[in-house]
Amino acid sequence: MNFTFSSPQHGVCTVKLWATGRYGFSLPKRVDIATPGGSLHTYLYFNRKVQLKAELANRAIVRIAVARFLGGTDDGIVEIDADMAAWDGALTPTRTNAPRAPLRVRPGRSHGRIKPALGVGELDCEPA
Repeated sequence: MNFTFSSPQHGVCTVKLWATGRYGFSLPKRVDIATPGGSLHTYLYFNRKVQLKAELANRAIVRIAVARFLGGTDDGIVEIDADMAAWDGALTPTRTNAPRAPLRVRPGRSHGRIKPALGVGELDCEPA
């Protein structure tokens, strides 16, 4: 997931969320925030608390990382957690120019191959 947001100190910054595992459900999740000046800030999210409520959504993790970024300058990789305050400003989703992955769908019987020597109505079947 890629976003942009406007910072009063830096201007328009870009945010990229990296999630491990298939479909991005696994932890840890990494949020990279890049400023127009070229500096890169990295935030990691680990769900270390065992609770009965659901894990934070990806957008909520991004909002916590943006709030931490705007709160002050952090050196290196910083760990964030669900108890931190979230940023309530506007996040603008952006798309990359990378092509999408091909669908992994197997054709069904209706899309099966027909033998080139036979017509559509002529099937090579033995009588029962």
